[in-house]
Amino acid sequence: MAETPFSLVCTIQRDDVTQRKALRESLASEAETISIDDQQFSFNLHEANAKDLRAMWNTRIRGLIAADEILKVIQTAGSSTNSDSNES
Repeated sequence: MAETPFSLVCTIQRDDVTQRKALRESLASEAETISIDDQQFSFNLHEANAKDLRAMWNTRIRGLIAADEILKVIQTAGSSTNSDSNES
């Protein structure tokens, strides 16, 4: 890979392996991710100028935020379903 003047590395950590995997997979079409261990993964961005790097960063982070929000909704829905079934 040719060296570019602007680069960043983002490392995501989640103790819950299922959530970490879901967040990592949410970036599958956006960035190549690298597993660090069972709790962390990272991705790199390289751009020729700062403006493009910022745009790429925003896109990746918005995707991660959306995936995180979906995971929260699923977890909440699962919790309420479990408590509903326990009340019957």
